[in-house]
Amino acid sequence: MRDTIVKMWRGEAETLRFILYIPLLLLSVLYRFCLALREYAYGKGILKTEKAGIPVISVGNITLGGTGKTPIVDSIARRLKDRGFNPGIITRGYMRKRQGTFYVDVRNDTAEDVGDEAMMLARRSQIPIMVGANRILAIDKGIEMFNIDTAILDDGFQLKNIMKDMDILVLNGEKGLTGHDLFPLGPYRERAGRIEEADIILVNKGELDDHTRHYAGRIPAFHVTYKPVYLCNMKDNLMTHYNFLMGKRILAFSGLGDNRSFFNLLSNLGAKVVHTISYPDHHVYTERDIEQCASFQDVQCMVTTEKDAVKLVRMELPENLFYLSIDVFIEGEEDLLGLITDRIDSYRNELTKTDSRTAV
Repeated sequence: MRDTIVKMWRGEAETLRFILYIPLLLLSVLYRFCLALREYAYGKGILKTEKAGIPVISVGNITLGGTGKTPIVDSIARRLKDRGFNPGIITRGYMRKRQGTFYVDVRNDTAEDVGDEAMMLARRSQIPIMVGANRILAIDKGIEMFNIDTAILDDGFQLKNIMKDMDILVLNGEKGLTGHDLFPLGPYRERAGRIEEADIILVNKGELDDHTRHYAGRIPAFHVTYKPVYLCNMKDNLMTHYNFLMGKRILAFSGLGDNRSFFNLLSNLGAKVVHTISYPDHHVYTERDIEQCASFQDVQCMVTTEKDAVKLVRMELPENLFYLSIDVFIEGEEDLLGLITDRIDSYRNELTKTDSRTAV
């Protein structure tokens, strides 16, 4: 059903959109009412916004799936660490089985326990990954356990119960993703006008359309691209150059918000993508899924994503299964990091002034 709705958003199922327009519109109006009710509750103080004890930098999106924000969270956190900060990444751990608030232990936890994105972040970044529905509690635990001095919120744009010092909004410039309607009639999680509330905008997969650019206004904007780093054989845990794929007949599979981008990337690397299998975002893999993929006899190897790979590590895997690791490249990254560190410094300076007035 989700794939069908996404096709409608892309303008690829016009007949179905015509048939379902009225029920989708009614659901979208109901969703808009719920968002307005939440805005009212926070505006009147019925629902409270809490302040963390350290600077909070949020990275989020305003549309559903496929904007590539999680690798951006990883990249920003690592760059801040390189600059001498001690950041922690705060995430809800979507589809995790473990309850409560905790940090991700890559030696003992599984993606099923903590969520696939949380596990991928922990394996990549070597930065404390704190998981919890209550982000304030997760931040407090990060301070207690690892003395983190900056919190990076993964998927934090919609959060209103925590005060954020900076909102970084990732926007998709992909052509063909039509409409600015609220879910489920369109891909928007909130009204498009909330784009104006962002402090920084990161644009990937093309350029913003005129409608979105209108709201973006003069907000500092940076373009994002995703490039391959290495290829890893999952059976032997051996890394090789991604040029290994050039000219090879492959089967590609993934469970992302935007599987097409991954398949297109492999084709752009020179691989002959003979078969593709698209699973839903955050798909929980079974042995049967891997057996199905391995049943194709006309391919030389199978390739998946790093996010999918963390869910396969404890399975019996074929020798020709690889995952492709990618990294984020931000145009004008030094300027972006300057804006972030300036905001962190402003927080610390204000805290110092407050402490001085309290002492007096």
